[in-house]
Amino acid sequence: MTIDLDEAYSRIDAIFINHPKFSEVREEVRDLIDLPQTRTAPCIHVSGPSGVGKSTLKDRIQMEYPPERGGAKVQLLGGVCMIADRHRVLVVRMPSSPTVKALAREILKAYGDQLWNRGDEYTLGDRVDRYIAASQTKAILIDEAQRAVERSGTVVSDKLIDWIKSRHETNSVAFVLLGLGSLRHLFEADRQIERRWDAEIRLEPYRWYRKDGSPDLSGQDNFITLLATFRDLTPITFEFDVEDEEVAFRFFYLSRGLVDGVKKLLLKSARLMKRHGKQTLDFGLLEMAAEGAFRLEANGMQNPFALDFIASPPPPLEDDYEIRMAKSRAKTSSGRRPVSKKRRNQAVISQLIK
Repeated sequence: MTIDLDEAYSRIDAIFINHPKFSEVREEVRDLIDLPQTRTAPCIHVSGPSGVGKSTLKDRIQMEYPPERGGAKVQLLGGVCMIADRHRVLVVRMPSSPTVKALAREILKAYGDQLWNRGDEYTLGDRVDRYIAASQTKAILIDEAQRAVERSGTVVSDKLIDWIKSRHETNSVAFVLLGLGSLRHLFEADRQIERRWDAEIRLEPYRWYRKDGSPDLSGQDNFITLLATFRDLTPITFEFDVEDEEVAFRFFYLSRGLVDGVKKLLLKSARLMKRHGKQTLDFGLLEMAAEGAFRLEANGMQNPFALDFIASPPPPLEDDYEIRMAKSRAKTSSGRRPVSKKRRNQAVISQLIK
């Protein structure tokens, strides 16, 4: 039977696998949203490297808690009344240049406020509070939350963090922060915000080996099950057995345990199948797909589907906890008094804009 490769590509792109770790984190977020109203809502932060599934988690939560159209009546300053969607969960992305105004505007835009880009910090904050109350919002989920922390580990804006704390305290609304591991520096810099948040929830890639180099049999089984699920949900016929340990390791090596990496490889393979008029997927196509979709040489990697592949652990993923110290902080001389957090922030910013 001839496969429609355009349809196959779309079906691969739409595949969602609720694997065990993802399911566990998803349940944590659901539990938080479904709690009864309390004086102080708990908050959580979920971290993990790029490609591990944080954006998928955001999308799934957004789908499960859709807005109620026109369900909120918002009384604004000056007696203006607006009808807005009711959001039990509001999902936004941290602005690339995080400030109080920028985040407040993102939140108001998500609520559908027609005047989202107008007002000073006070009026924007007041409107956000009114929308939260009228919409009966239980949780605000902020994706890319690590943007609130400079690459040096310094918090971008104390005012921004104080503004989030104020929204949490005023409205008893839960905050869910999604981001890279460097997000932890936000809590290290401000013990008040640390007090409001539960312990870090970590989304990790699949592992083939433990830290001591020994096989992680559970991780291997879970990854092989993941591959088998992709195979079963993909309309393409594979000319190899993904449940064979040697074959599965090749997929693991290239993806380095990331679900996003497996999907990326299969999507590129489907494109190549269409270009070359192929109806089944073999190692030759996978070799070309790996070469075309991944920056192998730049990352010090072999092509695992090449004939000369030598099985070895893949290079580790970039440490998403890592920070880069600004030169102005690295060159402190002994005997000087410690520099205040505000002064450190100013020093880092001045270095970055030079």
